[in-house]
Amino acid sequence: MKVLLPSVSIRWTLHLTLLVLLSLSLPFGFAQTDPVRQFEPDARELLQQRVSELTAKHQELTERLQEVRAQQHRLSTSEETLNEYLSALQGSFLIYRVLQEQRLGLPQPIRDPELSDFIAGLRLQQFEVAQQRRTNRESRTRDSAELLQLQEVIDRTLSTSVELQQEQRDLIISSERVRMRLDESLFWIPSNRPLNLSWFLLLPKSAAIQVKELVTQISVRPDLKHPLEQVAGATLLLLLAFFCWFGRERLRYRISEIDQLFRNYTQQRYYSFIAIAEAVPLPPPNPWLTPQALMAVAARVLPGPLLLSAAGVLMFQSADSGVPGLGQGLIAIALSWFVVRFMGQIVGGSRIAEHHFGWSDQQRRELIWFLKKFIWVLLPTSFVLALAEQQTLSLNRDVIGMLVLIVSFTTISWLFFRLLRRLPLIYNSQGIHWLVMIVLVLLPLALVIMTLMGYYYTSLKLTGRVLATFYLLTGWVIAEAVIMRGIELGTERLRHQSMMKAREMAQKQAAASEGESNNDPDLEALPHLDIEQVRNQTLRLGRFALLLAFGVVTYSVWYDLLSTFHYLDNMVLWEYGSSDSPLPISLSDFLTFLFIIGFTIFLAGNLPGLLEMLILSRLNLQQGSAYAITTLMNYTITAIGLVFALSSLGVSWDKLQWLVAALSVGLGFGLQEIFANFVSGLIILFERPIRIGDVVTLDNFSGRVRQIRIRATTITDFDRKDIIVPNKTFVTGQLINWSLTDTVTRVVVKVGVAYGSDLERTREILLEAARINDRVLSDPEPQVLFLSFGDSTLDHELRIHVKELYDRNPAIDEINRYIDSEFNKAGIEISFKQLDIHLRNSEGLEKLVCRQSDSVTGSSDIRKPVDQVGSEEWSDC
Repeated sequence: MKVLLPSVSIRWTLHLTLLVLLSLSLPFGFAQTDPVRQFEPDARELLQQRVSELTAKHQELTERLQEVRAQQHRLSTSEETLNEYLSALQGSFLIYRVLQEQRLGLPQPIRDPELSDFIAGLRLQQFEVAQQRRTNRESRTRDSAELLQLQEVIDRTLSTSVELQQEQRDLIISSERVRMRLDESLFWIPSNRPLNLSWFLLLPKSAAIQVKELVTQISVRPDLKHPLEQVAGATLLLLLAFFCWFGRERLRYRISEIDQLFRNYTQQRYYSFIAIAEAVPLPPPNPWLTPQALMAVAARVLPGPLLLSAAGVLMFQSADSGVPGLGQGLIAIALSWFVVRFMGQIVGGSRIAEHHFGWSDQQRRELIWFLKKFIWVLLPTSFVLALAEQQTLSLNRDVIGMLVLIVSFTTISWLFFRLLRRLPLIYNSQGIHWLVMIVLVLLPLALVIMTLMGYYYTSLKLTGRVLATFYLLTGWVIAEAVIMRGIELGTERLRHQSMMKAREMAQKQAAASEGESNNDPDLEALPHLDIEQVRNQTLRLGRFALLLAFGVVTYSVWYDLLSTFHYLDNMVLWEYGSSDSPLPISLSDFLTFLFIIGFTIFLAGNLPGLLEMLILSRLNLQQGSAYAITTLMNYTITAIGLVFALSSLGVSWDKLQWLVAALSVGLGFGLQEIFANFVSGLIILFERPIRIGDVVTLDNFSGRVRQIRIRATTITDFDRKDIIVPNKTFVTGQLINWSLTDTVTRVVVKVGVAYGSDLERTREILLEAARINDRVLSDPEPQVLFLSFGDSTLDHELRIHVKELYDRNPAIDEINRYIDSEFNKAGIEISFKQLDIHLRNSEGLEKLVCRQSDSVTGSSDIRKPVDQVGSEEWSDC
């Protein structure tokens, strides 16, 4: 019977009610129903489809696993035959081609990132199937055949995938190991016959043949494997060149504007020596203007190299194409062209080297001459190197490349010798200058000698790294000049600010002295800022950061060749240990020892200062604490570096224990004084009975502490003589430190006046002398004491206090001069010692007077009238 529902809403309400009742009835009546059987056609179809997909994937993984195993087998065979080749063809240049072919034939395993994701997905599916089977067991439902088959296929595929992943990892490790072994062997064997007279005689004919081969072999077409990437890269370079070309006038104006700012500042500094004191100096320019000028110069130089690079990108050939491409050569020429033109503009056209870096005219002239000659050598060398690296199998026929390499590096060696001989000393150090000269002159000559001996492949490898290092050195010179200039301008800015603050304070003090308010807190003394110390510390930090960055980049350039130097491990210098099991020390170990020693010396000399600037200077430490911490860090770095250096030579810690024991015995006998001084030095650094800058009195001499070292302390006396005092003396002896806790000291001025003097007036004059003296402190107040009655004086003492030690003698001098002047005005006599002589017999005195009278008149007959002396006794003389 058909029932008509009143509305749609009532119909949906009934439907929902039926669904709820159905869901409530499932646990009671329908829970035993198999979900697979309930939707049997669709579920089985999906499971079968999944099984077939995994089966096909398993077949694919099995084939890939067999291929990887075959590559692993071939690689193992190549590794076994490598030693046979090396021993059979040792000393022959023919082994080069054999090893090069083996290297080109090595498999190129690629780590498959999708395989890891696939394995993770299989593990998730394996977990889901296991959950489904567990649910079926709980519900007492039989597993379907499709579900069991799916679990079996998942387990088999997962096992094959994990095995394939492990085999790929092993293949990558083995391939890399064999590749490193081949690179090392190729680096240390000759690739050509040694050059002799016949080679030079046949050079024209061989060069003509090679030119014909290059014309037919060299490729100028784009690589069809990556056409879109090459076109996109070339288009981007062309657009960049276009913008740089049309913005060259604006860049030129910006360069000239910055140059005018620096020129005005230089002229202002020159005329400031004769300017009046009231003239307000101009602040130094912003240090960031120099990088802006450099970027503008680089943008002006870029269009030509960018166009050449765009052409090179279009003609670029991949390394596995087997065809020498012209694109690599054009890119190499573009890079070298840009570097030389950029340096030329810095030195010559833009005048940055003159007005920003402060280079002398001689330096600039020599560098301009060097760059003009160097570009004609660098461009062909870069081009030949780029082509030769693409045809490693035919290096024995590359006569043009060898000739260019020999001529270029011989010329480069002469150019560097002439340049460094005429330039001033690098860092004002004769040793560093000669070291740089030896490296830059002898390294090109070493490459020439290696090429003549037949090590052409080795020379090419080193040439590429040498050119890259040359570009890095160019960047080093520019970056160092920019950093040094920035530090100098920052220092000048600090000086300018300090001078302006001092001038403002002087004006305020002058206004206060004219009767204005004298309680202005701005009139307090400004904190002293050691600008030179800030400059030196910042300079050290900048050089350290620059050296660190240069070391990291240089390491990345030479990284792929470091494995070839494992050959140095086979060069044994000496052996140590027992005769049964001697332990060798190779050349590599000795070079490591030298590197650790040099690096330790560098850290010990720079890291404590860097720590003081970055951390200790920001902490509220007492005077001398920062010096103590940096000194102990210096000792610690030296000790750790020495231990690591000795361990590189085979002297391990168990052997160093015997050395420590021997030193302990020696300390008990001959080295006890040295050890006592060392321990005393540590006590001085931590307990701080003396500090750098303290004025001390030790026995019969006084002076200022200038240096505290591991064994002794240096004191500079007031005659500017350095006195070396062992540290033990400060700990065990009696020491007077005038400035340990306070620099305020008492000064006593002793004055003696004659008997009968006005004592009250004397007291007033002495107190007034103390009050009007600027060096005398008002707290504690000056005192005048009448202490004793002397033999001929009334003894007074004026007791005053001065703030600094260097005020003692000037204060005494000024007070004494004031006292003498005021006593004369007041009629107060500064008494001196008097002696009364009483004579019992005057006969001897009379004879003495007569004798003196005769000597004056020249004759005993000339006598004065007796009535003039008032005594008859004088007439008998």
